[in-house]
Amino acid sequence: MAGRSTRNGAGKGTILVTGSGIDARRLEVLRARGYDIRQPPPLLTEEQLARELKDVVAYLHGGEERATRAALESAKSTLKVVAFLGVGYETFVDMAAADELKMVVTFTPGAARDSVATFTVAQIINANLQMFRLIGNRYPDWKSVQDLPYELSARNVGIVGMGVIGSRIAEMLRRAFDANVAYYSRTPKKRLERTLGMEFKALPDLAEWSDILVVMVPGNSTTSSMIDDEVLGGVRPGTILINTARPSVVDPEALYTSMETGRIRLAAFDGFYSKDSEAAAKLLEDFGSRMIVTGHVASHTLQGMGRMLDQAVMSIDNLLSGKPDPHTVSAAARIPRRPPSSRPPG
Repeated sequence: MAGRSTRNGAGKGTILVTGSGIDARRLEVLRARGYDIRQPPPLLTEEQLARELKDVVAYLHGGEERATRAALESAKSTLKVVAFLGVGYETFVDMAAADELKMVVTFTPGAARDSVATFTVAQIINANLQMFRLIGNRYPDWKSVQDLPYELSARNVGIVGMGVIGSRIAEMLRRAFDANVAYYSRTPKKRLERTLGMEFKALPDLAEWSDILVVMVPGNSTTSSMIDDEVLGGVRPGTILINTARPSVVDPEALYTSMETGRIRLAAFDGFYSKDSEAAAKLLEDFGSRMIVTGHVASHTLQGMGRMLDQAVMSIDNLLSGKPDPHTVSAAARIPRRPPSSRPPG
């Protein structure tokens, strides 16, 4: 399968752009610099990605494909920049391989803050009001008064992670819904506590306190299985789990046990575990009616995608022009800088 290319006669090299929802107009900066743009169909396999990467100088990663060592090695003679659309690059890009191959990786922090926060709050509302069960049913048919949903002002919402997105979620919940909000973070956020009227709790205490537990931390080796048996074993029966972070942050076997016992009544994930995961398959098979699973789309709004694309394009333009870039997550200095006289204008 060959990607569709938009050619520019200047012949400075090809940039691979993956994913859906890409506004081609935002790539014009790169075309104006003299680069060809190649956009293959989405959902590339490792082999397909390796073929697409073979002769490219930069790779704007906006899809769901994994940039594995094998895929990156296919482009080791030409590929200089991997610009990841979003923040969870460690899940999708083999960082060790990129570093060894002297490929600079960038990301787009903060660009989709409002999009992801809004999506997460929507998931909270959906799960809390059980809207997904009511759609298409003329009568709610509540089995008992205990089945009735709660107003958010009567719920304790615990947020795991208080970065730019977690803090925006907290702000929305406090100011729009007057929900009771507490949080766990590596470092307490005293100013936010005063501004929003919320408190810091240790993770086990937060889990025990929460009616709705929201997970919003980066997915990496430090946070892998952070939400484990110890955390989920301490939640009160009937708790709702909302995970808009990486699936790997929640241990699937611990989640299975907590759903089996009823401690987790409902779980919502944006992006799910690998198709090869036996534990994940069993979760959907046994508790599918109590799970809301979407396809890693929390950031997919017109505005959020636009800001991420602009950041990624700027990173590619900076680095291929020999300039520093503020959004690098690997050794940017390895790209040799051109002398000022040879840089493209702009």
